Amino acid sequence: MANQAPIVDNPSSVKKPALSLKQMINLSMGFLGIQMGFGLQNGNASRILTDFGADVHDLGLFWLVAPFTGLIVQPIIGHLGDNTWGRMGRRKPYFLIGAIFAALGLIFLPNSNILAGESMKAMEFMGLSAILWMGVIFLAMMDASFNVSMEPFRALVGDMLPKRQGALGFSVQTILISIGAILGSFLPTLLTYVGVSNEPIAGSVAPNVVWSFYVGAAILMITILYTIVTIKEYPPEEFAKFQGEKIEKREKNMFSAIFHDTMKMPRRMQRLSWVQFFSWFGLFTMWAFTTPSIAQNNYDTNISEVEYNRVLAEIDKMDELGMVSEEDREDFEKMRSSLLETSPKDGMYFIQNKPATMLSQNMILNDRDLFASLSELRTAQPNLFTQEMTEEFKKAEGKLNDEEFVLNSSLSTFLAEHSNDADISFVARLKAVAKNHQKAGDMTGLLFTIYNFVALIFAFLLNTLAKRTSRKFVHFFALLLGGLGLISMMLIKDPGLLWISMVGIGVAWASILAMPYALLIDSLPLNKMGIYMGIFNFFIVIPQIINGLMSGAVIQDIFGNYSIYYVALGGALMLLASLLTLRIREPLFRSPSEPETAAAV
Repeated sequence: MANQAPIVDNPSSVKKPALSLKQMINLSMGFLGIQMGFGLQNGNASRILTDFGADVHDLGLFWLVAPFTGLIVQPIIGHLGDNTWGRMGRRKPYFLIGAIFAALGLIFLPNSNILAGESMKAMEFMGLSAILWMGVIFLAMMDASFNVSMEPFRALVGDMLPKRQGALGFSVQTILISIGAILGSFLPTLLTYVGVSNEPIAGSVAPNVVWSFYVGAAILMITILYTIVTIKEYPPEEFAKFQGEKIEKREKNMFSAIFHDTMKMPRRMQRLSWVQFFSWFGLFTMWAFTTPSIAQNNYDTNISEVEYNRVLAEIDKMDELGMVSEEDREDFEKMRSSLLETSPKDGMYFIQNKPATMLSQNMILNDRDLFASLSELRTAQPNLFTQEMTEEFKKAEGKLNDEEFVLNSSLSTFLAEHSNDADISFVARLKAVAKNHQKAGDMTGLLFTIYNFVALIFAFLLNTLAKRTSRKFVHFFALLLGGLGLISMMLIKDPGLLWISMVGIGVAWASILAMPYALLIDSLPLNKMGIYMGIFNFFIVIPQIINGLMSGAVIQDIFGNYSIYYVALGGALMLLASLLTLRIREPLFRSPSEPETAAAV
């Protein structure tokens, strides 16, 4: 695929030509598809894994898949891209390979339970079901592939643009990233609006999420191919002319070269690394824990002590009646332990999605029996049924012959309101709790859409604001708003007002995607753009790894299982990142006569 790039001993110094706006768009169009995939993952990975049986305390560990793959893949891809050349170009081969495998990951992840099949459901390893392991494997494949595609896009901007266009080039990239993230975040909610169900069968993923991932895979491939077709990279001989210095052949192997360049990274990069560390710690916290946090803090998923004791009693009854198979035993005991460890808050107990879904679907009362009771009510008192309820009833009636029929929460709640049966009322309550978990998942997608939309708007202002103030000030101010946005999520109880938090987070996200890189490229040698972009990624993924390792213990032992407090902690660390930005050697406010690019130190 690729050959060793030729060594040019004494290239003459030539300025890179400026690119048009259209060329900049072509340069980063593939990032739109990549970020759409990331948007789908960020908004739905926790939801998918909990649907497959993951415990909320373990979500941080599952989210480690992404940073671990980035830690390994990005510097290697950066090194390879810097030192090889193929028929397709310098960076483009990695776009294509990454896109193909990322698309496959998007298709397979929400279908892990189907791919596992009946034969693998009984298998467990290290306390996790085969379905969860398969989900983690596809998540890892998807993340590794995203990283294979993503790192070359960062380096490609540095390769193709003169440094004076760096802020504008990364701003254009941020705009396209934001559009992709908006599409990815909002797609499940959009599909719900057009009639695709967001209520999954127990142990499966909601149909609106599954179809969103299919669409994301298609758009990812289309946008990557668009960039490959429309961009022509500089050949090695021409690229060498822009270097302005001797390009030396290095005898070190790849890993020693990565280590050497890490030890020799420029001072500006060292200072930016701490800013990145605490910024991405906060972002990872939000991505991993927004869904369970708002389920607990903003939706009706906290049940009374009487209901909580009934849940425990029903779980015990299932065990006594032999309803738990040996292959499901470990997963069942883990779920029971998690329920027993739940700490009350304001006299209420948080119940996770899996026990709510499991108990309400055919465990306490069969859904077909519930529908039979609903039919009897409709026959006896047809005047109770509004046009909306009649339509819902007919939809359910049409699905009655489905093998895994599920009565939706609105019909079960309606039945409970007109019934004196305690079991029907309890099942309806559990169905409402399970539905509210899915609402929290949909709201997470909507909130992520909002912050990405804000990022899109702010990205148009980044270059202008940076010229009128400085890149340093823009990043300081943006991270300040982002930290306050994360902290405010803990204080807002009405889910309809959470958009306020997303405004600050969106401003921070736009700047995080552009300003660190615009500040960084001033200090990087052109022939090492890829490797240093890969090394810079260390300070994105290492905080995520640390976060994932510590999050479960902190949430359980310090925050009493309420993850919203951990999200607020992420906000506090983003405020710290804002302050650390002030250490960058660039004037906070540039005078009109001062050049755009300050000394790169």
